[in-house]
Amino acid sequence: MRTPSPSLFTLLITAGIVAALPSAASAQENGGDFDPEGGVYVSVKGGITSPSDETFSGTQAPAAGSPGVQGAPADIALQFGEDVTFAGTIGYRIPKRVFGLIQPSIEAEYSYARNDVSGGALNGGNQIFDGDVDVNTFTIGYRSEFRWAKDQKIIPFTGGAIGIAEVDSNVTYFPDNGVANAPTFGLSGSDTGFVLQSNLGVTVPLTEKVELDLSGRYQRISGIDLERRFIADGNDAFNADVSGRHETVSGFLGLRYRF
Repeated sequence: MRTPSPSLFTLLITAGIVAALPSAASAQENGGDFDPEGGVYVSVKGGITSPSDETFSGTQAPAAGSPGVQGAPADIALQFGEDVTFAGTIGYRIPKRVFGLIQPSIEAEYSYARNDVSGGALNGGNQIFDGDVDVNTFTIGYRSEFRWAKDQKIIPFTGGAIGIAEVDSNVTYFPDNGVANAPTFGLSGSDTGFVLQSNLGVTVPLTEKVELDLSGRYQRISGIDLERRFIADGNDAFNADVSGRHETVSGFLGLRYRF
């Protein structure tokens, strides 16, 4: 199974944080001059998301009209390509310093991604897969900014969040044996899963109110239940319940406005 790999965004962010650390150490030694200002902010961002290949597993229980073997496995492996993703955030920056260096914020965020399916297999066989998986995510989280000077040019941050995601599957496939040339089965349904995510990034102030954000994110959505259905020749018959998760690594570029 292909796992998410570090994106170029993440590598650039890490390099920026490493480059900023000597300045932070110097500011700490000199006592720093940063007075933390609090307040509400909003941000919008977009980027590239790279989902890992995932397997949704279950046991066949074919209803009338659906081919299949009662009790046989129904393991559907999905392969994804890279796609675009968008997010919007409302946050509140807390006017406090933690350990003399960290300024915390709390955030509520909505994000969306449509992940196109580039391939797959049922029970390790040869099939032709097509379709996509839509993901709408709602999270509550925190953001910790490493701030040590009023006129700081690069502000590293880390963060994390929990929430829920609505995962909507519209995936179809048919055997790669020349017998069929149209979808015979589908992986369909919509379900809500539990979200865990972590963030790493840098902020670059552009004006007194506007900031540029460059960030990387790992996100995992667990507890997704979908259905394998027989759809050939106008049918729509149940075959199996399948369960799995959805993991992504994403890179974002965005703007933040502080009120």
